[in-house]
Amino acid sequence: MAMFSQSDKGSGRSRPKMGNANPFAAAAILSLLIWAQGPMATPAVAQTPAPEDLFAFSAGARFVAKPDDADYADMAYSPYALIDETAFTDTRAEGGKAAVYVLELPEQTEIDSLAFDTGGMSNPEKSVKAVSVEISDTSMNEGFETILDTELQMDRDDQRFALPEKAVGRWIRLTFDSNYGAENYGMSGFHGYGRHLTDTANIDNVSGTYDGASGWGTVHLKQEGTRVVGCFDYRSGLIGAGVEGRMLKGEMIEHEDDGAVALHSLALFAFAPGNQSLFVLSRADDSNPEYGYDSFWSAEKVSDDIGDCPAIPGWRGKAASSQLGNELESTGRSRLDGVNFDFNSDVIEPASYPLLDQVAELLRDHEDWKIALEGHTDNIGSDEFNKDLSARRAAAVEAYLVSQGVTAGRLSSQGFGFDRPVASNDTQGGRALNRRVEIVKS
Repeated sequence: MAMFSQSDKGSGRSRPKMGNANPFAAAAILSLLIWAQGPMATPAVAQTPAPEDLFAFSAGARFVAKPDDADYADMAYSPYALIDETAFTDTRAEGGKAAVYVLELPEQTEIDSLAFDTGGMSNPEKSVKAVSVEISDTSMNEGFETILDTELQMDRDDQRFALPEKAVGRWIRLTFDSNYGAENYGMSGFHGYGRHLTDTANIDNVSGTYDGASGWGTVHLKQEGTRVVGCFDYRSGLIGAGVEGRMLKGEMIEHEDDGAVALHSLALFAFAPGNQSLFVLSRADDSNPEYGYDSFWSAEKVSDDIGDCPAIPGWRGKAASSQLGNELESTGRSRLDGVNFDFNSDVIEPASYPLLDQVAELLRDHEDWKIALEGHTDNIGSDEFNKDLSARRAAAVEAYLVSQGVTAGRLSSQGFGFDRPVASNDTQGGRALNRRVEIVKS
């Protein structure tokens, strides 16, 4: 702490020569100044966006080709282990021959660097050794040009390679050619960095009926602005999710025959271009969040007709508020996925207004409900900044609801920052799930 500022120079006041001063007196003066000012506060550090892994499932990437012996739904060794952002799972393919994967990106993309993870596998000799990466801006089948041909180290994560020239395309072909002696290939992560050159992969019309694979059954979805709700045959399941960028994030709830909740999962939902194919990675609440996801789901759209979801009484009307009302009645709490804010801001994105209008109508119809709004963030930035940001976001939702006729005295708001994560903050998918406003009924 400086005891005197440069502005003292020439002010007519004499400046003591500290070299000749009594050191005990100087210490006493310094102590008095610190006491007078009080404890020095740690400055709030704003959020800085983390570099986006453009190959991650949470960025909208999906596989369109894989080795014949690889199974998307085998979560122990799924190809999606390469892009689920966790090193706790790895993909597996038969060794001794080329194993080829093709990744489709949601946008035309400029890639400037790549990274690979081969660490943490039960048998380090599975680690891929010779690997090549190609890119195409034509299709998943042709137009590929090699952008990297190299050898990886065994049992090591974050092996990074800067490309000599930036590469542009939408399809990435990854080929394993050799490993360190095991029967099968293994790799736990494949990452790409750069920037999207287009912004066309919007989730704007996913309502309809889908034919689910691997026992999921028929899936019905209805999109109302930034909110998507629905149901599926398997265990009389329900979906509640919100649009965030190129993804949906939210929850899947499975039920017992008597209607009791059997399993609650958080999920990320991705759609192929044209929104005709649906892909989901989910993780049950009782699973270790550090392990990423425990289930893979997929479905193909068969009709624009939304069909029927009997468990959502207002399905043909205002389905979002109907489902939220049911959840508040049964559990007292719900995520408001679909309520989005500008980065580092408490300004609600206008696209979220229709959802909040439905919430306001629901609350006006239930005047006896006391409602608390809770804001939560990811862990990018300081604790102090995120506590303040989450509080301001919850207060912004509260203010909007009051502006739509909800009695102010029934509402309260609070921010928790990143103190109550529901997913890992080590991945961009987990951070997306942690960013949320929750509505609580009492």
